[in-house]
Amino acid sequence: MKEWEVQAKKEYDEEINRQLYPYRQWLKDNEKLAAGDLKLMEHFALLYYEKGIPEYLPDKEFIIFHKEYGKVSGAAMARMLEVFTEDPEVDIIYGDEDVEWAKAERRNPWFKPDWSPDTYESLPYFGSLVAVRKSLLEKKMKEIPVLNDMDGVLEFLVKYTRPYHLDMIVYTGTTEVAEKEVKHIVPDFPDDPVKVSVIIPSKDHPDLLGRCIIGLTSLTDYREMEIIVIDNGSSEENREQYESLKDIYGFEYYYEPMQFNFSRMCNIGALRSSGEVLLFLNDDTEVLGRDWMWILASVTMQPHVGAVGAKLYYPHESDEIPRIQHDGITNTILGPVHKMGGFRDTGSIYHGQNLCDRDVIAVTGACLAVEKKKFNAVGGFFEELIVAYNDVDLCFSLYEKGWMNVLRNDVRLIHHESVSRGTDESYERKQRRMQEWLELYKRHPGLYGRDPFYNKNLVQTRLDVDYSINSPCEYEKNGAVSALKISDIPVESTGGPLQRRLGLDINPQYCIDSAEMLYEFDESGDYSRQWVIEGWMAPIKQPLWQYDRKLILISADKEAYIADVFSKYRPDVKPVLAQQPGAEMSGFVVRLQADDIEDGEYRLGMYFISKKNSKPFVRYTNTYVQLAKDVYPRLRREEVS
Repeated sequence: MKEWEVQAKKEYDEEINRQLYPYRQWLKDNEKLAAGDLKLMEHFALLYYEKGIPEYLPDKEFIIFHKEYGKVSGAAMARMLEVFTEDPEVDIIYGDEDVEWAKAERRNPWFKPDWSPDTYESLPYFGSLVAVRKSLLEKKMKEIPVLNDMDGVLEFLVKYTRPYHLDMIVYTGTTEVAEKEVKHIVPDFPDDPVKVSVIIPSKDHPDLLGRCIIGLTSLTDYREMEIIVIDNGSSEENREQYESLKDIYGFEYYYEPMQFNFSRMCNIGALRSSGEVLLFLNDDTEVLGRDWMWILASVTMQPHVGAVGAKLYYPHESDEIPRIQHDGITNTILGPVHKMGGFRDTGSIYHGQNLCDRDVIAVTGACLAVEKKKFNAVGGFFEELIVAYNDVDLCFSLYEKGWMNVLRNDVRLIHHESVSRGTDESYERKQRRMQEWLELYKRHPGLYGRDPFYNKNLVQTRLDVDYSINSPCEYEKNGAVSALKISDIPVESTGGPLQRRLGLDINPQYCIDSAEMLYEFDESGDYSRQWVIEGWMAPIKQPLWQYDRKLILISADKEAYIADVFSKYRPDVKPVLAQQPGAEMSGFVVRLQADDIEDGEYRLGMYFISKKNSKPFVRYTNTYVQLAKDVYPRLRREEVS
C-alpha cells in the first residue's frame, strides 16, 4: 500500500479499536495514573479485608481494608484523603473496581451506584476495597458483633453513617469478585397490616381486567385491600361485563366517559380510596406468587421509602426463561428507560442487578405502590402528562422530597405491555411522547441525565440499557455536534458519470435507519435541540478507509447542507456488504443543531472524498427527512422503479 493508504488504514483500525474495546479507551480518557505517594501513608493504614479488624487499631487517621490479591490505586488514595478532610461527616468511602488479566489487560469494570441503602441491605456491594475513618471504628468497636467478619462489620457501621461513593477505579483485582448471597428483607408492619387501595384504570378490556382481578382476589395472600376500577368510557356491552365482574368480585367501579388520561384516572382512584397504601396497577398485568402485596405494602410503609415497584416480564411459556420488560427505570441522557429490557432473566446480570432489591430513580406505573400521605405530599400524578412519563414524574417528585424509590426483584408480574392503548410506534405518538418528555424535564431540570443509582460511566445512549461501559465514541458524548456548512457546489454537477455508474437510488449499499430529536438541558433548565440522523453507507467494493464521508441534505430548491459524520462500528452490516472492504465501519451518526437548519424536507445523500487525491463523488438516497423545530423528525422513502 502507498504511504497515504497505510496512514488511512491505521486511522481506520484505531477507530475500530476505540469502539470495539471501550474500556481500554475509557482508561486512557479518564484514569489519572498515580503511584502510592509515601506521604499518603502518613494518613492511611492498609489492612487485608479477609482478616477483619485487628484487636489494636493502627495509629493512622484512616484505614483501607482491601482484598489480598490486587492493587490499590494511588490516585484514589489521594482523592479519599481530600474527601475525608473536606467533609468530616464522611466516615466510609467505597469506589469502583476492575480486573487485570494476562498481559496487564484491564477488563470488566464494576461501576457502582451512589449510596443505595436498600440495595446494600439486599446485596452488599462495596466490593474489594473500603476506607473507614478510624474514629468511627474506635467509637463502635465494643458494639461490633464479630471483628473478623468484615462484611458483618460494614453492615453494622452503615447504620450509623452515610457512605460516600468515590466515582473512580479504586482497586484492580486479579480475579473476578465473588458473588454475594442475595437477601430479600421484608420489614414487619409496626402494627396490623395496613389497608391497600388497588387502583386499576381500564377501558373496553373486561377479559384483561377479569384475569387481573382473579390474581388479586384468589392468588394473593393479603386481605386488607380494596379494589377500585376507573373506566373512562367502555362500550355499553363491555360496561355490562365490568358490572358483572363487580358483582362477582365486589370491587368499586367508577365509570366516567372522558379522553384517556392515565394521570387523571389514577388521581380519581386515589381520591376515592380509603387505604394507607395506594397500589396503581395496569389491567394487563398478571400476578405471580402469593406474597407480593405483603412485600410491596410493608416496604412502602418504611419512612425513607417513596414508590415501590416490581419486576415485570413479557408474556412467555411456562417452560421458557422469561424476558424482562421492566426492572426499574434508569434516567439516561436519552431520558427514562427500562433497566435490562428484553434480557432473559437468568444468571446474575452485572453483579446481581436482576436479583437483588435496589434503590432506583423511578419505577413503572404498571405496578407502583406508594404511601398515600407521600403521594398527596407531591400532589399525586401530574395530569398534563397524559400518557407517558407520569409515573417517572411522580417518582422524581418523591425523590426530590428525600424519599427513596425501590425496585423489588422478589415481586414479579407478567405485563402484556400497552395492550389496552396500543404502542407508541406511530409518528403521532412519537410526537406526543417527545412533548411529554420535554415537559418532564422542564419540571425536573436538575435530574436531566442524572441518576444517582446508575453510574455515569455505564452506557447512556441506548434504549435497551445493558450495563456495559459507556462508549467513548464521539457521537455519544454530551455536546457532540457535526460541523455544518452550506454547499457552494451546484448540486446538479456533483455526481456526473461516476454517480450514474454507481446506480443512484437503486444502489443497495446504504440505509438511513432513523432520525430522532435529542434535547440537552443545562442546569438552569434551558435546553437546546438536536436532530440525530443515523444509518450506514459505503462505496462499492472500494476500501472504506480510503474515503472521508459527509452527509448532504438537499432542500426542494436545491440548497444543500453538508455535515461531518461520526463513524460508527456496525458489525450487523458486514453480512450485507460481504464484498465491501471495511464494511463494519460503514455506520454513521450526524448530530445537527436544530437552530442551524431551516425547517423543511431534505433529500439525503453522501459525499465520498478520496484521501488519495481529494476528489469527491456523491451518492443520493431515496430517503427524505422532514425537519421542523419542536416537531419529531420524520423519514420518507420514495419507491424506486
